[in-house]
Amino acid sequence: MPQVDSRVGTGTTCAVAAFLLWVLVGQSLSAATRAPCAVADIDQIGWQRLETAKHTQGVSWWIELGDELLVCGTNEAIASIVHRFDTGPLVANLDPGRLRAAGGFHTSELEQLGVEVIARSSGSAIVQVGESWQPEDDERILLQHPHRIFVAAERNSVLVRQAANDPPRPRQLFESTVRDLVDRVDGDRWFADVVVLASYNRHTQNAGIHDAGDWLVSQLRSLPGLQVTTSSFGVGGAIAYNVLATLVGEERPDDWYIIGGHYDATSEIPQLAAPGAEDNASGCAGVLEMARIFTAHQPEATVLFNCYSGEEQGLFGSKDHVDDLVGAGNLSKVQTMLNLDMIGYTSDEDLDCKLETDPFAASLLDLFADAAAEFTTLRILTSLQTCCSDHVPYLDANVPALLAIENDWFEYPYHHTTDDLPVHLTIAMGEEILRMNVAAMAQVMGAPAPRLFLDGFETGDTSTWAASEP
Repeated sequence: MPQVDSRVGTGTTCAVAAFLLWVLVGQSLSAATRAPCAVADIDQIGWQRLETAKHTQGVSWWIELGDELLVCGTNEAIASIVHRFDTGPLVANLDPGRLRAAGGFHTSELEQLGVEVIARSSGSAIVQVGESWQPEDDERILLQHPHRIFVAAERNSVLVRQAANDPPRPRQLFESTVRDLVDRVDGDRWFADVVVLASYNRHTQNAGIHDAGDWLVSQLRSLPGLQVTTSSFGVGGAIAYNVLATLVGEERPDDWYIIGGHYDATSEIPQLAAPGAEDNASGCAGVLEMARIFTAHQPEATVLFNCYSGEEQGLFGSKDHVDDLVGAGNLSKVQTMLNLDMIGYTSDEDLDCKLETDPFAASLLDLFADAAAEFTTLRILTSLQTCCSDHVPYLDANVPALLAIENDWFEYPYHHTTDDLPVHLTIAMGEEILRMNVAAMAQVMGAPAPRLFLDGFETGDTSTWAASEP
């Protein structure tokens, strides 16, 4: 017998009554246009109850979307779903042929598209377009919003999966040295860097971004062992610069791992201000925080700490770096790329994070989800649909790459505005994501046990002693 939701009570009775009324009202509609559907709340219900919902007798099809499950079928099937699960307003006249999967859109952008939002979670959405919608309308939206997802929705598919609803699997066992590195993440230090970066106008075509780049260079050059360079490229008639820092691994110098995030920003009035505290001073400051930790405790492998420019205009910085890797014959050395984009905002006390990659690199999702479970309180969601940020050029070049992004970004009210300021961020949000990132990257890069002194102790040359903390 299927498990009944423990939350069932008078609210469920009302919901069933509302459903029956909805069915009666809809009897005049033709069977060809009427599609009984509901959006069920599947937040942390577990894989067994999730499978029960999907395979309820009479269910025709479903689409999983993180915290929500769009499910359609017979009247009896939907009545059963309403009885067993919390559901939102019932959906009438749903036409599968007019459903689109939209990814990478902020809520304000979806409102401007003239579509009906059916379900929404983690920056992804199921929307229904109008009856007069034409194929060229899809193309128009993608031209207006490049690097986004807007495609026909595939039935019986998972767009976003909540890690709490994953079926059981073997978990990653982390090296004993990882815990110490994770505990060295300093949220206050990370936030102080966010404040500094947000003080600059970092629009790619504003002179202020060069000042921000110079500051990043100075910070990275102050860390032991880093080789710091800049790389230039063109963006709309302007010259932009990536800031690149390399820590060469002593034991595995030809295994390269990239930790990156863009430092450019944008707003509705970029000529006036583009502080971009969340998007993406938060991620770039995260790169700097991880650089401080790993230079103090050098991994076995080589690490590249990259801060990109030109992301907001079309991922120019990360594309340029991939081109440089290909040109120098170094692309095959890159084992993993981690992209930090928007890691500091939360709309509530639920600290949730989305991990995103392509199917060929899906093992990264398990690694980072396990790191989150072991070392943080984060609620993790995962997706194999990718778009819109600096991990994509690496994935396109067949490099395993992953995006870590806070899960409330799509409703951040100050996104791409002059009010994207540090005051709107939460230190605990950024710190938890960084703890997860440090754990996962330390595991694959082979971080050694932390030392009290970086050098000089064994030789007796006290002039070269240096504290392990930068």
